[in-house]
Amino acid sequence: MVNMKTYVRDIYNFLDSIAPFKTAMDFDNCGLLVGNMSESINKVLLSLDITREIVGEAESIGANLIISHHPVIFNPLKKLLSDCVPYMLAKKGIGAICAHTNLDMADGCGVNACLAKAIGLKNTQPLSVYSEDFYNKIIVFVPEGYEDKVMNTMCDNGAGKLGSYSGCGFLSSGEGRFSPGDSSNPFIGNAGEKVKTKEIRLEMIVPQSKTYTVVNAMKEVHPYELPAYDIIENKAVSKKIACGLIGVPVDPISSRELAQIVKESLGCSGLKYTQIDKKINKIAVCSGAGGDYLDFAIEKGADAFITGEIKHHMILKANDSGIMLVDAGHFKTEDIVFDNLIKLLSKKFQTVQFYKTKLFTDNIKYL
Repeated sequence: MVNMKTYVRDIYNFLDSIAPFKTAMDFDNCGLLVGNMSESINKVLLSLDITREIVGEAESIGANLIISHHPVIFNPLKKLLSDCVPYMLAKKGIGAICAHTNLDMADGCGVNACLAKAIGLKNTQPLSVYSEDFYNKIIVFVPEGYEDKVMNTMCDNGAGKLGSYSGCGFLSSGEGRFSPGDSSNPFIGNAGEKVKTKEIRLEMIVPQSKTYTVVNAMKEVHPYELPAYDIIENKAVSKKIACGLIGVPVDPISSRELAQIVKESLGCSGLKYTQIDKKINKIAVCSGAGGDYLDFAIEKGADAFITGEIKHHMILKANDSGIMLVDAGHFKTEDIVFDNLIKLLSKKFQTVQFYKTKLFTDNIKYL
């Protein structure tokens, strides 16, 4: 059995397929920030932040890649001293991929999606739309008998998803014709001959941000030496990139009941919340420093807003608007993403070991 190596580029491309780096906010700094794409990987450490202690933890378990949420390099570096984290990473040969606002907003598996799922929200919709990811249509011609393999690979990398539907595609039969050149290595036919063969025309939609991830994956499994395919811009559909989510609980609940659910589902030692004298039927969430999205929660008719940082003037505004606030802490509202992310990565890369940090917390205690 061949032991296929996994490289940084493979993990980067997978993260890009589920949380496209292109969708990160303008101020952000995401992607591979330390290291190189061609480094082979056996062990990966995941942490909300990369600190000196995290670098030491990665080294102790033999991990040469760290995936973090917060960028290890955010502002331009004016100096690189031996005790700073980027220098330590480079010196020890440990790479760093940082998925920040792109992971916050990732559909279905992002930070806010995990936060909403943890507290039991249903029928979630965008709280605020940051941008739209438009679609392309990929048309690829596949020899008969190989269409399922190619289609399944494209689906696994982000194609064929629209709303709550997945595995969407259109297949039609036809005849392909080509003449392989003298220097070619054709899968069907021989060099210098005119070839006629039965082919399947496979059509699938894909978000523009995932198009080339899907195309590259398709090329890897396509039996032809040089697959024939088209990429056509599709103006008919688009995908909203959401900052925060809003949904409904399983049943209407009181303020205290909601605060208790948040505390238990996020594993909080303590949290802050305000109380309103009515049942809560609609809940908005925005992980981390999401207090600025309070206005959107009020505008969308939320009865409660859950986030990680709330300022005093926001509390006053919420009280005046009759909306409950839950401040569960920046760390707890974002750390929730890693268990699910490790499951996705472990399923995709079965020869790589993924570890969640045992050292990093926000170190906040409650009396």
